[in-house]
Amino acid sequence: MNELPGIWRTELWHPMVVHFPIVLLLGAAVLRMLSKFFAEEKSAFLKNTSRLSLYIGVVTAWIAIYTGSLADSIVVRELCDPTVLEDHENAAFTLGYIFTASVLFDSLDLFSWHKLSFLKKPFIEWIVIGLLLTGTVYLGYTAHLGATLVYQQSAAVYQPTEGCVEFE
Repeated sequence: MNELPGIWRTELWHPMVVHFPIVLLLGAAVLRMLSKFFAEEKSAFLKNTSRLSLYIGVVTAWIAIYTGSLADSIVVRELCDPTVLEDHENAAFTLGYIFTASVLFDSLDLFSWHKLSFLKKPFIEWIVIGLLLTGTVYLGYTAHLGATLVYQQSAAVYQPTEGCVEFE
């Protein structure tokens, strides 16, 4: 009788982690956009919630990129078209840099560093929104490539034996 592979394999850490930055970064972008349509008090709440989602999302995005790099060396040997994996990795790094840049610009506002810079506060806010929207596009593209790896090439997916005898 065949044994099922363990669930704590290195290549499975990435799919366990990657959904946190997807939700948090998308939420940050949506909340930041919504904050522009409400009055001051409600807008401040949405902006602060967006900021928290963004900061946690960026940390989890870099963790997802790290775990993806760990899985890369294991999964690449089993793929029919490894160029998709390379595109996925490049897109992930790009979105990581974009969202990290949005954190840096947002921190100018958060810590009132905009007073020290030549950039005015409203301009910084629109830069952050632009980076969030651009990062969201890259997030969608990266997720699409990740789904392509899993659902078209079975990356890190266990293929049961015929008759699924290992489940008996």
